[in-house]
Amino acid sequence: MTQRTRKARATGNAARKSRNIAKLSKAPSRGSLDDFIGAGAQSLGLKIDKSWMPAIRTHLEVALRHGKLVAEFPLHDEAEPAPVFEA
Repeated sequence: MTQRTRKARATGNAARKSRNIAKLSKAPSRGSLDDFIGAGAQSLGLKIDKSWMPAIRTHLEVALRHGKLVAEFPLHDEAEPAPVFEA
């Protein structure tokens, strides 16, 4: 069994990551967002007035779009998290 080079491993990991991102890149339909909002509200025991649904849906769409941008940002396998300094 031969070891793959670091570049080959990175390429393979990038391909897997891009396949996973492709699954996330499909914009959810309005009905599925409404279902998601309704399920979340029910699980938290919240009652949502119908007049607030467009604003909630818009905020959720923005949050999902931002999450997609973060998920698409390429990182090398060797990337380390930033150090945390405590006083």
